[in-house]
Amino acid sequence: MIELGYERAFREWAGRAGYGWEKIRYPRNEAGGDTVAYRMTPTGAPRAVVLAVHGAGNDALFALVGLFKELLGRGYEVFTFDLDGHGRASTTLFGDAVRGAVPAAVARTGAAQRGLPVHAIGISLGGAILLASLANLPSPPRSASLLSAPLRIHLSWAAIRREVGKPLLRTLWRERSHYGFTGLVPSFGPFKRGSYPLRLAQPPGPGPFGYVEVLNQTLERLSLEEAARRASIPVLLAYGRRDLLVPAEQAERLAQLLPRAELLVLDGETHLSAPMAPPAVYRVLSWIEEHG
Repeated sequence: MIELGYERAFREWAGRAGYGWEKIRYPRNEAGGDTVAYRMTPTGAPRAVVLAVHGAGNDALFALVGLFKELLGRGYEVFTFDLDGHGRASTTLFGDAVRGAVPAAVARTGAAQRGLPVHAIGISLGGAILLASLANLPSPPRSASLLSAPLRIHLSWAAIRREVGKPLLRTLWRERSHYGFTGLVPSFGPFKRGSYPLRLAQPPGPGPFGYVEVLNQTLERLSLEEAARRASIPVLLAYGRRDLLVPAEQAERLAQLLPRAELLVLDGETHLSAPMAPPAVYRVLSWIEEHG
């Protein structure tokens, strides 16, 4: 697999800083293939493991480099993996088996065997998959952070136009030291599918965005509202006020259902920009510290 420019730069940065970098491949037979994951370790003994679950149509490293650098600097080990159906080097398919992706990743961290606590972060689709797993993990994480996580994805041309507006341009400029000027441009529809494939277990609907209905059907079968009611750990919710793909009303609904939730709604941010907005990143970091 050819590394993207920002991936290579991140790996080389970790090496110069003395951080560990391990690429792992493990079977996800129920999802029809193998998953690729990355384990990044701090210079000393890790305080805890932070498990990261990425968003739809992207992969284990996309949009997370800045957060990972902060976590490593604070002494946390990071474990991030390709969701089923995602990743250039993975071979899985996205379908109902995705409900087992987070438990499989937690097991691969080896945190329980090492006596390390786990904190979990899920972005967009990854946040929904994480939420569905929280009540079913043998050893629940100490905390979870769900960033722009959907109950249902509402894709429209109005939502796309809003996403590619000023918030995205502001984010691209702010994060350029991690990604350059193009590394953070996301995939959507057929755009950038060579870099960020989406392999579905069932055929998508017609049109360039037909895959979204497949995602929504899977989300519906995950019974996310019931999963929220059953989640006993503290959960941070962070969403953008200008998000049309996952409107803030969904965040408010989750905040009502989760027994221990804090809701952060960011004015001026959209679906793509909210997870990387400095207030969201700082609150995620402090959330982990508070529940460590």
